[in-house]
Amino acid sequence: MEKIKIQFRSWTFPLVLLLLMLLTFGVMFPFLGFYWDDWPAVAAARLKGVWSFWEFYKGERPFSAWTYIITMPWLGTKPITWHITTLLLRWISILAMWWVLRGLWPKRTREVTWIAIIFSIYPVFINQSVALAFSQHWMTFLLYFLSLGLMIQAIRKPRQYWWLTSLALIAEILHVLTMEYFWGLELIRPFIIWILLGEGTLPRKAQIKNTLINWSPYLLVLIVGLILRMFFFVNLTDDPNRPDLLYSLQHQPINTIIRLVQLAIQDLVNNLAGVWYGTLAPGDINLSDSVYLFSLAIALLTAGLVFFYLAHFKSDEVHDVDDRSTWIKQALLIGFICTLLGPLPVWLTDRQVLWGLYGGRFGLAAEFGLSIMLFALLEWFTIKPLPKILIVSALVGLAAGYHIRVASTYYRSTLRQNQFYWQLYWRAPYLKPGTAILSADELFLYVGRLASGTTMNLIYPKPLDSQDLGYWFFELDHDIGPKSVPKLIKGRDLSATFRNFTFKGNSLDNLVVNKAGNGRCLWVLSPQDVDNPDLPELTKLALPVANLSRIEPEPVAGDYPAQDLFGKEPAHDWCYYFQKADLARQFEDWQKVAQLGDEAKEKGYAAQDANEWLPFIQGYAFTGQWEKAIDRSRQAFTLKAEIAPRLCNTWSGILSRATFDADGMEQLKHFETELACPLQ
Repeated sequence: MEKIKIQFRSWTFPLVLLLLMLLTFGVMFPFLGFYWDDWPAVAAARLKGVWSFWEFYKGERPFSAWTYIITMPWLGTKPITWHITTLLLRWISILAMWWVLRGLWPKRTREVTWIAIIFSIYPVFINQSVALAFSQHWMTFLLYFLSLGLMIQAIRKPRQYWWLTSLALIAEILHVLTMEYFWGLELIRPFIIWILLGEGTLPRKAQIKNTLINWSPYLLVLIVGLILRMFFFVNLTDDPNRPDLLYSLQHQPINTIIRLVQLAIQDLVNNLAGVWYGTLAPGDINLSDSVYLFSLAIALLTAGLVFFYLAHFKSDEVHDVDDRSTWIKQALLIGFICTLLGPLPVWLTDRQVLWGLYGGRFGLAAEFGLSIMLFALLEWFTIKPLPKILIVSALVGLAAGYHIRVASTYYRSTLRQNQFYWQLYWRAPYLKPGTAILSADELFLYVGRLASGTTMNLIYPKPLDSQDLGYWFFELDHDIGPKSVPKLIKGRDLSATFRNFTFKGNSLDNLVVNKAGNGRCLWVLSPQDVDNPDLPELTKLALPVANLSRIEPEPVAGDYPAQDLFGKEPAHDWCYYFQKADLARQFEDWQKVAQLGDEAKEKGYAAQDANEWLPFIQGYAFTGQWEKAIDRSRQAFTLKAEIAPRLCNTWSGILSRATFDADGMEQLKHFETELACPLQ
């Protein structure tokens, strides 16, 4: 029986690429939410409507609004919809890049396919989970590749030159006006045109002339875009994308050039080598961690898939040694130029890939060149296919596992976000508009202060007849300042402006919170919490302006918080009973507090933090159930002996308002001895 020989032709690549994308990114979709710049865009769409995006971006990239204006109406604001869409955009962009390189090197299908596989998982850009915000980037990248590919086809097909060039220019205009991330890659066009024209028999002077003629319309579009960005569409006060180094060239040319060279060297080393070390950092290996083991399984699966595919990939092209040498030189040239010039717009803003949670987005443009250069180096190193297949498969596996581990940290951020917002809603069913939320530090990883501020306005209905937001988040350290926190008691204005969002409030109309963690629930604090030994000192300084009267006991609408944004309401565990008891305590509904305490005990829930027993201690005491009150006090003291002074203060407050029978006082005296503090 004849053995069946498996061969994969080039038409199979889109399907294999999609499978690779789904394994690397898609398996985490059901668990991911919104992050960082996702939230302001969601808030703009839901609170102001899609046409507000013109105002949203007017300070820096006014034309980028079109991406959300055309996508929001049919994609909506469900996280999974955006995760699917952005992955499809990434997939199509990679296919467009594959098409570009096949047009440039039509006899190098095998090599181009390998490059596209490397590009698909290159671990510079590791923020795919910020799906809504980075949909713009992939859409713009796609437009760039479409423009480049159409330009190549126009040169290869002279009879269709004008209409293909017109389409290429339209795509270029769109990507240049949308964002400046890929402007540096525009500078690769003359080199590509030179290679294409060099395939003929043109004399050198004619080749130079025709290269400049073919490049000139694309260069003109880039120049116009640069002029618009520098002199018309620039916000001089808070534009993070302002090209500061470009402005400083005329004043400090030497220092500016040195700074640019340093940024380029640092990013080049990091992007070409450093990011691969990060995929196998020894300190991250943890064989007892289920997430790590899952990422390892994905790594092995994707590496095996790529190995099998590349080992059986069939290309009918035959090349001689001279062809191979010429291609390697061209690939190294194109790859190096794209790697070097791709991030140039970012460096001109004095930023780079190397720093920040979202620095990877600054390497997106470089990934195009990095993938070409990396494979060209492998091709130069050996002509044998097996070593290259092994290396590429291993790199893909390492990167895929790394992307899974990064996505799992985003998933944990989603859990914490949903936990916070639902607990806030349980504790504060409605907040009076004009309320600020104060915390000693940022609330969540991968979100940030400004995004948290906008998200607060999706928990409660938008205030009627107001253009201002009803709520905002302020981090005490960065937004107020440690020295200014005590001055809040004087009743100063609190305001915030972010894009087309504004908030106006007063420093006496705040909630002060301490976020959940280490077994704790969210704490919505009052001035009486000053004796809490577990609060940061900065939080304690803000307690005098913690105003619980901003909280209303009943919600004003039944469809908040939005479950498509914050997930379904969590199971009513200990934190639910704690938040509801704390709310009832605020309104001195002691019967309700005691009832909630009994329900929690019946269901087997108990506090993991000693401070969270206090509402129930008071509830039982003020309803005459002193045995339960003392029992909960002992549980709190057992959990944390350092809470003794706070328990003493709590019981002193109870005794000033309630009386016990002789038996109760005797039991309390025994407990007083345990606490080693006198009860007043």
